Amino acid sequence: MRILHVDTERGWRGGEQQLFYLVKGLKEKGFKQAVACRVGDELERRCKEAGIDVIPLKGNQSSDCFRVAATGKEFDVIHAHSAKAHTISALSKKFHKKPVIYTRRIDYPPKKNSLTRLKYRLTDVIVAVSQKVKAVLEEELRIEKEKIRVIYSVTDPEIEKKVDKNTVELFKKSMGNRIIIGSTAALTEQKNIPNLIEAASIVIKEFPNTVFVVFGEGHLRKELESLIKKKGLKDHFKLPGFKRDIYNYIKAFDVFVLPSDNEGFSGAILNAMVLKVPVVTTDAGGAPEIINNGKNGLMVERQNPSRLAEAIIRLLKDPSLKEKLVENAYKKVVSEFSVNRMVEEYVKVYRELLGRGATHLS
Repeated sequence: MRILHVDTERGWRGGEQQLFYLVKGLKEKGFKQAVACRVGDELERRCKEAGIDVIPLKGNQSSDCFRVAATGKEFDVIHAHSAKAHTISALSKKFHKKPVIYTRRIDYPPKKNSLTRLKYRLTDVIVAVSQKVKAVLEEELRIEKEKIRVIYSVTDPEIEKKVDKNTVELFKKSMGNRIIIGSTAALTEQKNIPNLIEAASIVIKEFPNTVFVVFGEGHLRKELESLIKKKGLKDHFKLPGFKRDIYNYIKAFDVFVLPSDNEGFSGAILNAMVLKVPVVTTDAGGAPEIINNGKNGLMVERQNPSRLAEAIIRLLKDPSLKEKLVENAYKKVVSEFSVNRMVEEYVKVYRELLGRGATHLS
């Protein structure tokens, strides 16, 4: 079985991490595959380092569509991992004539236009990363249930072994050895970083020896920096940017917070759980499918910085609660959200789609 993965996104976000987990897992199982992605981007670099074939894309929808149309003929399945990748994979189907799978990772409603309906109609299987995403597709586009599968995003329990204690300690020192409330999130609207900035202004009144950090990049950086300055939080709220070894920095957090308005299914939450950092999250998207409030994390309603601050303060005041949440969270993520489990579920979908019940690999 030969699989062409397509991802046209710029930068490295949760979707690219999940794709990378998948292709590495498939490689270990002996599958032949390639990743079509942007030239010179982080995904291309990591795939090349891992010995995974790469097909370069330019980020131009027309030329990339022609590239997938031509190259796709050499594969058995075309698997799109982002919205634009979905468009070019589906619209080029007339030429490559291969089944198309699309993994949808976002929970906000898709556009209801003719192009959207066409590309979903041309897609053979849609994988939703949470029940919430599945429900949105069924309700908004009236996609039949039989066409949708739910395969949760995952994390790698082995990342804890990669943690470098020196890097962790150096980061803590750079933050003045203060209490670190952290997040990993793109600086985009859906992540609602202003929600966390507002919460920070409340938390530091009770815990002045606290610093908030958000690792990630995005088009809202300047706007967020302006808001941080306006709130008088320049010494208490940092935006360090993208880090390749993000696990070293998450491990340094005293509390992990995800303040999002929209989330398909957060791999960032899973990373914090496996690194034994207590989680506070909003109830966005698939979060309720991960977090049992008060048992393995704390969950509050979206767009409510007061509640977000209360949850953070509650953890800072109650070490025994933190310990309980961390223990339960680690057990859940290891038992339910492993990379191998996700890979096996995708393999079932590929084989089902091609009518291969046997374990034959071509």
